[in-house]
Amino acid sequence: MTSDSRPAPMERIASIDALRGLTILVMIFVNDIAGVAGVPGWMKHFHPWDADGMTFVDIVFPAFLFIVGMAIPFAIGRRLDRGESPLRVWGHAAWRTLGLLVIGVLMVNGYSLGDDGLLPKEVWRFLLYVGLILAWNEVPREPGRRRNVMQGLRVAGIVLLGFLVLVYDGKNVDGFLQIRTQWWGIIGLIGWAYAVACVSYGFLRRNLAGLVGVMALLYLLYVADRTHLFSGLWVRNYLDLGSQIGGHGGIAVAGVILGVVLGPGSTITAPWHRIRWAVLFGAGLWLAGWMLHRLATLDPMFIVNKNMATPPWCLMCSAWTAWTWALLYWLMDVQGWRRWAGFLQPAGENPLFAYVLHPLVIHGFALLAMVTGTNYQYLLGRSFWPGFGRAVVTAVALSWVVGYLRTRGVRMRV
Repeated sequence: MTSDSRPAPMERIASIDALRGLTILVMIFVNDIAGVAGVPGWMKHFHPWDADGMTFVDIVFPAFLFIVGMAIPFAIGRRLDRGESPLRVWGHAAWRTLGLLVIGVLMVNGYSLGDDGLLPKEVWRFLLYVGLILAWNEVPREPGRRRNVMQGLRVAGIVLLGFLVLVYDGKNVDGFLQIRTQWWGIIGLIGWAYAVACVSYGFLRRNLAGLVGVMALLYLLYVADRTHLFSGLWVRNYLDLGSQIGGHGGIAVAGVILGVVLGPGSTITAPWHRIRWAVLFGAGLWLAGWMLHRLATLDPMFIVNKNMATPPWCLMCSAWTAWTWALLYWLMDVQGWRRWAGFLQPAGENPLFAYVLHPLVIHGFALLAMVTGTNYQYLLGRSFWPGFGRAVVTAVALSWVVGYLRTRGVRMRV
């Protein structure tokens, strides 16, 4: 075979990065405004926690899971197409999953600190995020002074995280090491969904019918779990098979399906054919979710609910994300209107860094308050409009910081 038979290089689809950046910015905004006084109900998670319904806030997290799946055919598929060892590629995916799980568990434990630790709570939390950024900073491949510095910072971050684990004092927890899984945190949940999507893509690659079948099986896994089929398994003590594997995994696999349509080797290359495919795919997802929701009177597993990751919620959120991408694709990749989305690019290209910077800033203000006696970040949240402005500025500013640091060669990558 000649070199001409290799898959042609894929063009960069700007709308995918824009959608990822928009999702991260909204996620930071939602997290920041959550504690602001007087926030209207439509800007918060649907209440109460077990109710039937959702707001736009409840779509943000599944949108990111969908985008995680969309990226897999581009990242992993391209590496396999150019001849990289499958063992190396899937080993990297497994290592990345483990990294996301570790980050998620550490972040969750930061909010369960006891009162008798070696370090004050806010000091421990602030150092945690410093350690995460250092430990997962991207080390350049080219040998030289910069590579040595970044490797040194990575080692320092790992040592710092090890120290924080050793001195961690958990609330109502005994033992030498008191870090517990509790729940996996947002980053950890992304890790599990990423693993499910990688395994699905690894076995089926560009087999769209097979991937749709896997997505359906994942939602059946949710139903089976909620009917207590797996209640005796030890893994249920650590992992919710229904929501974390079935529900969240189903969203990520839906993203993989759209990614396969857009990615290398796809026969669907005409812009309007892509848009039509995404719109109809979203319509099918929404219709499936709507029909399942009609069973809500039979069992709560069929309500629309984020906390339980019910199938109707997963399918409807996947539909909204597919439609949003189609709109962005038409605006940016078809019409060429890209300049307006420039502020989304940094967060879209390095979403983990942007996400981790937010709690670092929050705990930085808390540390400052230990010295000055005033938490200025908290003061802005005591009334709605100042708090709203704080959330907007925080989201945009963190995206700018990530972009600036990227120009200086500083990135965070699992």
